[in-house]
Amino acid sequence: MADMFLKDKYKIVFFTFDARNLAGKHLDLEFLNNPQRPVDQLLRRHFRQAVLANVRGAGEPRFEHDFPPGSDIVGDILNGPKPAERMEFELFSRLAAQVEMHDISSTQ
Repeated sequence: MADMFLKDKYKIVFFTFDARNLAGKHLDLEFLNNPQRPVDQLLRRHFRQAVLANVRGAGEPRFEHDFPPGSDIVGDILNGPKPAERMEFELFSRLAAQVEMHDISSTQ
């Protein structure tokens, strides 16, 4: 599992074996200058979640984030591990993205 640390110039961090020798390198400037790239807040949250998931270890469930099109997302969450915590995570992460997008578009 790989992620990046934004406070250190988008340094790539691996939490498992790094077969491609990317750990410690930085994201390409072409990617960083692309207006279609993910916003920094999303990258920060992803890094934080990656750190927490790796600190927790095998004792805590890892949530599936890739729901196929047409799947019953709410049903999967409610029938999965820790449904209350998962629902809170999904709601706040999706609403936070919408609030940030609204704040950015309303100031320009």
